[in-house]
Amino acid sequence: MTKEEARRARPSWVLAQGALRLDRFEAGVLCTLFALGVAPLAGLLLRVWTKGGVVTGADGFLVADPMQYLTWLREASDHLAVANLYDLADGPRSFVHPGVLVSGLLHEAGLGVAAAYLAWKPLAVLVLFAGALTLVRRFLARRDDRRLALVLALFFASPVAALVGWSGMGGNDVKFDFDFVSGELWPGTYLWGYLFTALAVGLLPLGLVAYERGRDGGGAGALALAAACGLLSAWMQPWQGATFVAVLVATELVSLRRGRRALAAARDLAPPVAATLAPLVYYYVLSRSDASWELAGAVNDFPRWPWWVTVLGLLPLALPAAFAYRLPARDFGALALRVWPLAGLAIFYQPGGTFPFHAFQGLSLPLSVLAALALREWLGERTVPLAGAAAVVLALCVVGTLYRANELREAVNLGRQPFFLETAERDALRDLERRPEPGGVLTPVYSGILVPAYTGRETYIGAGSWTPDFDSRHRETEALFAGEMGTAEARALVRRSGAEFLYSDCHGRADIERIVRPFTVPPRRFGCAAVYRVR
Repeated sequence: MTKEEARRARPSWVLAQGALRLDRFEAGVLCTLFALGVAPLAGLLLRVWTKGGVVTGADGFLVADPMQYLTWLREASDHLAVANLYDLADGPRSFVHPGVLVSGLLHEAGLGVAAAYLAWKPLAVLVLFAGALTLVRRFLARRDDRRLALVLALFFASPVAALVGWSGMGGNDVKFDFDFVSGELWPGTYLWGYLFTALAVGLLPLGLVAYERGRDGGGAGALALAAACGLLSAWMQPWQGATFVAVLVATELVSLRRGRRALAAARDLAPPVAATLAPLVYYYVLSRSDASWELAGAVNDFPRWPWWVTVLGLLPLALPAAFAYRLPARDFGALALRVWPLAGLAIFYQPGGTFPFHAFQGLSLPLSVLAALALREWLGERTVPLAGAAAVVLALCVVGTLYRANELREAVNLGRQPFFLETAERDALRDLERRPEPGGVLTPVYSGILVPAYTGRETYIGAGSWTPDFDSRHRETEALFAGEMGTAEARALVRRSGAEFLYSDCHGRADIERIVRPFTVPPRRFGCAAVYRVR
């Protein structure tokens, strides 16, 4: 029996033993992943240290999303279930999320809202790393194969986006599409503002390996672990839960043709599939019964990128991975590994659901392992050349990562999103938070994203996915705080909004006191920021 045949004959859970023991290379990869995860926050803190201001806590490309999480956790700390605070309208408290709930408890215990969310970052790094490491150890016997696959799984950043972005080919629309697909595939995105995504992606391979262990004689405990991974992955982010269910069911269906008993397959599938479907059904009910979730679904229902963007975006990793499909898949795990990328693509292209682009998240993990399997078949017993591995990592990881980092740097420097607060803005938000009078806030969208998280008050406009009539509200609020409205028009807007406070931030706003004086009390001024109370 060859070394490879002996490895394949060993039960999958034996291959997973020793997962807590890391060699120096694996420990270095973990440290590098953590450094990547904290790099944006470190850069933002350095800027504040040298130039002043306050970091809001958003360390990703789109500030509105982490600010939504901060708003949710603040709500969860008070009410458990959360409502939409970006519309100044009555609505149900219908959303419960395990990550938000834990962060809410941390906030209730005394952590600030940003710290209560960012506390997930170390765990997100560990879970994402553990998922990738478990996968490469399960399928790759040689140390050189495992090392290359682990780096690709955790750091793959499609160089096609960098090529298109830096060359200017195709214009802004093409650049946007390739940036989009690259961002969905790159694990760094999950650690830059989307920590619940990192947890969901890391839990998926852990659940698959646990299920394989359970069905192959590992007992009910392994199936229960798989169910827990599926439940949390789907609740953290539904697209990964849907992928988990699709992989399990499709792989078991193939196994039936290989002599697997249907009753045994149904018995093993029942716990993880039921546990994973529960949050998926919950999200479906929310999308049909809660007006805010219906709105978010409608706003995010925009066309998928062209098919050739999918092909070219995946090509650098998917092309070598495709050769692994020629190799025999002798057990459940090998079948599931091959089904996983296909399941992700199927979920992306099926017509149901909201924002299918997130189905691409995590696909770098199975594709990297498949690519390593194909490479090993080609190399035979030869060692992976160090120079060749370094060139692959440079092309498939380093170039794209530098491009993504530069894109974030440009987004921060552009100043269109609230990565920072002026000291005056922080003081104004604290005043809004501490005032005893109830009521929501009318403010431009730049600050509307922040106000719920840092004051607990609703706003008339905030995140685009959760604000009704966003475009018209955007025009109205910008006109008001630019001083382009008369008193009558401003009064009508304030009455229509239902706001009890007006908040003018430090981003080139006009002094609107003369316009709003007839229906507000004299403002409280905090340098360049001001808070008005409606009479």
